[in-house]
Amino acid sequence: MESQPSRHAAFTAADILMQLDTYASQFEYPVLDNGNVYHIDCRLSVYGDKERWVLLFDIIGYNYRFGGHNGLYNCLYFYGNCLPFTPGTHNFNFMTMTDDCEGMPAFGPDFRETLHPEATAILLNGEETPVLHDPAYYAARGVTLAKAPAISVWEFARAFVPEHRAGFLALEEEIRDRIPKDLPLLLRLDEWYHNDLSGEELPSAVETFRQIANVLETGDVSFYQPTKTPNTHWKNWPMGGTL
Repeated sequence: MESQPSRHAAFTAADILMQLDTYASQFEYPVLDNGNVYHIDCRLSVYGDKERWVLLFDIIGYNYRFGGHNGLYNCLYFYGNCLPFTPGTHNFNFMTMTDDCEGMPAFGPDFRETLHPEATAILLNGEETPVLHDPAYYAARGVTLAKAPAISVWEFARAFVPEHRAGFLALEEEIRDRIPKDLPLLLRLDEWYHNDLSGEELPSAVETFRQIANVLETGDVSFYQPTKTPNTHWKNWPMGGTL
């Protein structure tokens, strides 16, 4: 779809795509089949006005190199022309939300890589939340336990996160601590067609980001009319976490 601006923006769709491609080329960009990270869930938020634009990716995953609660995080990737830091991600944009309940370790005892067999709850943003061990619970959510009855942290998270998704995504006030508070939210996507950066596919090569760039340039959300089937579900990225 060609851009047909309905307003005179201080930037163009080409400017947006150039920034995304530049940081993607440097791997400062969400790679959903990152070999160190089991992909869990994600969200894409688009903010903009005539002068400013921001794209934010919430990428929830489990990094087995960190393990336990430290490995289960939401990594925020920001792009735009009004950020108080360089685009991409930074240590202060890694958000952890879970912890042990008092006297009840959620993970372990084997290097905290599995759900503790005696755990009945986990703290999610400070609130005690039940956890389940029944293989049927996981199977009903499309998660096959590779070493049942053991439940790996990523298997647990893939079943647990969708039902508690709001607790893992960045809150609006947390986002506004990082971007202008008055910048309008134009579009928010829970699924989309994401480029395969491991396969050397840049953002500008896919319609998702070409259309979103037109939305930002014009301020017209109707420019987002995807024809590609969303691929952001973790089942579409089987190589994630397999290094």
